[in-house]
Amino acid sequence: MAPYMGLMRDMDATDKQAVVAFLIETLNDDRLKFEESLREWKRDTRYLSSVSAITSHPAFTSIVNMGGNAVPFIVEEIERKPSNLVWALNAIFHRKIGQGTTITEACRLWIAELKKS
Repeated sequence: MAPYMGLMRDMDATDKQAVVAFLIETLNDDRLKFEESLREWKRDTRYLSSVSAITSHPAFTSIVNMGGNAVPFIVEEIERKPSNLVWALNAIFHRKIGQGTTITEACRLWIAELKKS
């Protein structure tokens, strides 16, 4: 919400409430979309070993296509339980972190990197 604070400075209270309500609704919509895609992806890829099959699943693609809106949810998820979901961060940011590391270590490195900013 920080980027919007400057814009909101000159608004009256009613307009500010409308902006905040819109942002909260958008955040809730994004969370629901993320959680639905995550459940589907986990269910359908649980027993797969192929990285390409796991990362080309439509639900995984849906998470990646959310871009930066998905990042806080991904971080929450991989903090709670490291997983292949970390590969979505590689796709969103167009780079890998911790080349040749384990999934757990890659999750730790991404979390540390994203919490710096």
